[in-house]
Amino acid sequence: MITDTENQRISQLLKQFRCNEREAKIYLHCLRNGPATVQEIAKQMKQNRVTVHSAATQMIEKGILYESRKGKRRLVGAESPEIFHALVQKKENELNLLKTNLDYVIEKLSNVEQTDPSVPTVKFYEGVEGFKKMLEESLEAKRRIYVFTYVDLFSKLLDPEYLEDYFRRRAAKGISTQLIFPPCPFAERVNKKAEEYKIEIRTLPKEWKWKAGFFLWDDMVALKSFTEGKITCTMVRNKDISYFLKEVVFRMCWEMANKT
Repeated sequence: MITDTENQRISQLLKQFRCNEREAKIYLHCLRNGPATVQEIAKQMKQNRVTVHSAATQMIEKGILYESRKGKRRLVGAESPEIFHALVQKKENELNLLKTNLDYVIEKLSNVEQTDPSVPTVKFYEGVEGFKKMLEESLEAKRRIYVFTYVDLFSKLLDPEYLEDYFRRRAAKGISTQLIFPPCPFAERVNKKAEEYKIEIRTLPKEWKWKAGFFLWDDMVALKSFTEGKITCTMVRNKDISYFLKEVVFRMCWEMANKT
């Protein structure tokens, strides 16, 4: 007898094989009861026949159920649980093939003629996930990252634990960072781990408050804002703009800011 806790764990695993909760229940039912027609399965599970038919068809395509014939009857049965080892192995083989070709493809794509570097390339992201996507892209920085932001506000929106994990991963890649923050508990928390995170922090007067900021790395400028509950991030790739913000604007602010 499978307990509710065990059922939940099985359902979570099956989600990794693109099975929703209904499909997980159908698989377990077929595994317990053996091959049956879609109509019989739907009746036994008290489900709509059309719904069960659609789910069973998708699961056959995924390799989790199989189809057989008994006279004129079309039967659907559950593959042995060992099938999941085979499906994982298939994914691993596909991933290994992808890794094998990845460097070659990246090299060829890198040789594709780029647009005029004097013309800015712009991307726009919205929401928390969009901002996280920008942070993940910054992990590809070749050199230092420069950050000027109202960190207390953004750390609460993004989750401080995620930000600190980002700092650790960034440091592990050998990327150093200069940050200008207002004084706040999160800035103090991060500063205690400055050496571990490969960061330098300077602060501005605590009475200064704002709802925007920027991240700078290589030729990339990421401008972010929080207005009326909406996070936006505009990314501009341009050598001249990046240089101006890093070497003029950021440097000037850095010299004016207080050392922690």
